[in-house]
Amino acid sequence: MKQRLFVILNLSLVSSFVILGVSIISPVLPQYALSFSIPVALVGWAISAFALARVVMDIPAGFLADRFGRKRNMIFGLLLIILSSIVAGTANNYAWLILARIVQGIGSALYVTSATTWVAQVTAGESRGRYMALYSGLIFAGSSFGPTIGGYIAFHFGLHAPFYAYATFALVGLIATLPLKETADSAQTTQSKMRVKDVPSVLLNRPFLLVNCSVLALFFLRSGLRSTLVPLYASLNLGLSEDKIGILMTVAAVATALCTFPSGFLSDKVGRKKPIMACLFLSGIVALLIPLQGSLNSLIGVMAFYGLATGLQGSIAAWPADVAPKDKLGTSMGVYRVMGDIGMVLGPITVSYVADYTGDLTVTFAPFLIPAILCFITGVLMIWAKDPAAKKTF
Repeated sequence: MKQRLFVILNLSLVSSFVILGVSIISPVLPQYALSFSIPVALVGWAISAFALARVVMDIPAGFLADRFGRKRNMIFGLLLIILSSIVAGTANNYAWLILARIVQGIGSALYVTSATTWVAQVTAGESRGRYMALYSGLIFAGSSFGPTIGGYIAFHFGLHAPFYAYATFALVGLIATLPLKETADSAQTTQSKMRVKDVPSVLLNRPFLLVNCSVLALFFLRSGLRSTLVPLYASLNLGLSEDKIGILMTVAAVATALCTFPSGFLSDKVGRKKPIMACLFLSGIVALLIPLQGSLNSLIGVMAFYGLATGLQGSIAAWPADVAPKDKLGTSMGVYRVMGDIGMVLGPITVSYVADYTGDLTVTFAPFLIPAILCFITGVLMIWAKDPAAKKTF
């Protein structure tokens, strides 16, 4: 029990450092991209290039972890993040920024795929929801102040400075990873391995893919709404500075962190479906409210509501693990990561193109409709999703 908790806490803390780095650059990335004198339509690629690299690397990352070990995989991923963050901070044209973001995505895939599968393995059982929510909650808690830190650094030291902070936190994560020890092979370890022959059966597994529709929608929301539209709207429409944009995103992250663990505990009692459906419908409502706000204070209130709504997804990784085909957990978690990263690729590209097409250096209501409609449709679709944990009662 103590060993399991140590592994979960270690992976959670290191993951929080990795995500903290991502959140540090999130409030300034759209503005940093615009500083290279590109049209708004291309801003999304600075965000999506990261996720696109993860889509390509998620499943291969699982194979590499099985071949060389999860710990070694995570260490190499953190090294790539450190080097690519330095390159992004020193980029003198947009192409170099995109290249650095791709390498960051590769490093993130190597780390996150290994860490998520490791956590899913050691939390198997009826308490999976609360333990995986603990993992997610600590990540959200670690990233809560990232946007404020990044906004402050950018405001006082320039738009390139947050990338150096990203490299620093990845370095701290690398140091913290070194004490981890992989356990000897067991039935759970064998189940967590990723196998090429399992990919087709996982992809064709209807319950698993249906659940992952919610994963795609929520990651689309995270990258398209929170990481792209909110900073653009706050900057172009409300004229807010980077430090104030960072505060906005921190408010949302803190609210998410506070809601995540209770949501995971609740999902072990009432099932995964009800909290996720509530998350989807409430998030869709928030997406429609954001472009109606005309001041920093009102937008802070809506972003707090957004954080609480998205915190209901606390058990999102537990649900795919629950419905994963028998003895194919490792491959299933790799596919789960791919589905999420597809959402992260499509979100920024879609909303930034719609924003550029419908507005002239301002963000109209139209791009906010995209994530809202997706959330509503997916929420309805989840009615037919399988929920093994729903049998549990208070």
